[in-house]
Amino acid sequence: MSERSFLVDTTKCSGCRACQVACKQWNNLPAENTEFFAGPEYTNPKELTAITFNHVKFFPIDRSNPEKPIWMIMHKKCYHCEIPNCLNVCPEKAISKRDGWVVIDQAKCIGCGACENECIYKVPHVLEKDLSKYGTEEPLVRYKSFKCHACTVNAREIPACAFHCPTGALTIDSRQKVLQKADKRLAAVKKDFPNASIYGKEEFGGLKVITILKDKPEKYSLPVNVKPIDMAKAEAIRDMYRVASMFTMGFPMLKRTAYRVSKRIVTKDFGA
Repeated sequence: MSERSFLVDTTKCSGCRACQVACKQWNNLPAENTEFFAGPEYTNPKELTAITFNHVKFFPIDRSNPEKPIWMIMHKKCYHCEIPNCLNVCPEKAISKRDGWVVIDQAKCIGCGACENECIYKVPHVLEKDLSKYGTEEPLVRYKSFKCHACTVNAREIPACAFHCPTGALTIDSRQKVLQKADKRLAAVKKDFPNASIYGKEEFGGLKVITILKDKPEKYSLPVNVKPIDMAKAEAIRDMYRVASMFTMGFPMLKRTAYRVSKRIVTKDFGA
């Protein structure tokens, strides 16, 4: 079977968060313990976390009419890069690719945070020791990194998020078909959204989540003209995290400080 890709069509997304809920139910993830926060949007939780693998983000573009605000909505999950920074900087080789999807082996993960810090999309997150903020007392694996792993829910290999999307905004197919569908859909929506664009064709060697946007990527806070981390720098970062882990063994909360100090050294040698 050829490698598959997601197609996210933001012009069809209603912001219902069915994908977000389905992901939590299928992966047995607890709900976030959140509270209302003042801001121009209704995104909740604010970002991806160690227990939220799918995320629906709202971007207001016109609130002149409070009764009928105009939104841009984006579904976010791991983009499953063709050349992933997280995989290349992991000091324990806990991250690998399975059928093209980027997955984390929690049995090998030491919770160093390399993947979390070096992912430009801020996708992986290390589960914190204090689980009270997540509203759960369940014995989740602490100090391990978690993210979307492209779960499957039936014989057709449709992940939970796509399986439960009611509007067809989130689908999965072979990469070739996804790219063809994206090009055809883009041409169709240009009349209503002249700045519409496709994100994911080239970034990091090509993402396995292709997104049709109503506007330019910058409007969605998506990085543009991004490239994979240099292999020499990736090796230096791996060594940095490996050494930092040795010196903080048994003291997970000290790791962040050790990494920040070591990161300055790597940045000085290789640049930002």
